[in-house]
Amino acid sequence: MTIAPSATPPPGWYGDPYDAGTLRWWSGAEWTAYTHPVPSVQPSQPVAKPKPPRKWMGRFGGWILVGSSVFIWLWLFGFSLLIQAIAPHADDDGPAVLSPYLLVTGAATVAAAILYTMAYRLRPADGLTASRLVIIAGVGGLAATLVAAPVNTLINVLSGGTASHPSGLPLVLAGVVEELVKVTAAVLLALRLPVKNARIGLFVGGAVGLGFSVIENLSYLQEAFARGQDDPLGFGLFVGTAIGRELTGPFLHPVFTALLAAAVFGATRNGRFRLTFRVVAAYLGVAAAHGIFNGAAWLAQNAPWPAAARGGAILLFDLVFVVASGLTWLLIARRIRRDSERGRPGPDV
Repeated sequence: MTIAPSATPPPGWYGDPYDAGTLRWWSGAEWTAYTHPVPSVQPSQPVAKPKPPRKWMGRFGGWILVGSSVFIWLWLFGFSLLIQAIAPHADDDGPAVLSPYLLVTGAATVAAAILYTMAYRLRPADGLTASRLVIIAGVGGLAATLVAAPVNTLINVLSGGTASHPSGLPLVLAGVVEELVKVTAAVLLALRLPVKNARIGLFVGGAVGLGFSVIENLSYLQEAFARGQDDPLGFGLFVGTAIGRELTGPFLHPVFTALLAAAVFGATRNGRFRLTFRVVAAYLGVAAAHGIFNGAAWLAQNAPWPAAARGGAILLFDLVFVVASGLTWLLIARRIRRDSERGRPGPDV
């Protein structure tokens, strides 16, 4: 086993650093999951270079998931328009019914696409399988929302808020509550993982954040649909909420929790989690960013401005915040990647 030199070799089949009896495909930057037995050939004969097998839906699988959801919406809208043209008053004597396809795809499309992309980038040396990452996302997201939602509701009640007129305090403190709950779920679900470092923290924390965002998105969409029942533009409210949550939810909760979990996992020693100054600082920073986002959105919604001005201000702030958080994640992820590559074995050449 050797360390990859600064001038990495070209993609190809090389001796597997993890198993002397196999060859492993080197992508030019990292080891992949593709292996095959060492052929029985003379040393002077060249080793065949078979094409690496296709992995799941390929590197663009996330876009395939997004495209599939778009097709579902067009399919449902197309049939709705067709039925409306054939029988314009067929639904006049019944309540509006929300399609479960719209509810599920509206809440989970982007999150599923990001989770697929994360799983696609897992390496054998990570000690984390795609199936386990999906389980972490589902179980972690459910557990975190089951704890955070009642706590946020209790803070709202104690601060004088109601369901229709919530207080701003639980929104500001949401970062303190939710980030603690999510990172706790990430730590508990990662106790048995063989590898615990900052890179794994990005994956595990991001997965829990994605699961959390899906459940939260479902809640917002249900609320939007219920409030829109007595509004002629009610379905427009639902669609607008779905678009807004797809653009912000998967890019805020996963980023916050991934960055915090990277700090927590990066502080481990001998597989044991530790509470360090950097971990506390990361938690306070992420909680503050979360609270600032929620607080600013609440202030904009309650500002004495025209509706168009409020909507424009919220949209602009959301865009700037999402871009800023995404760039922060990208910078930290690249730093973690550089650090991990320094200690990663390369092919024997």
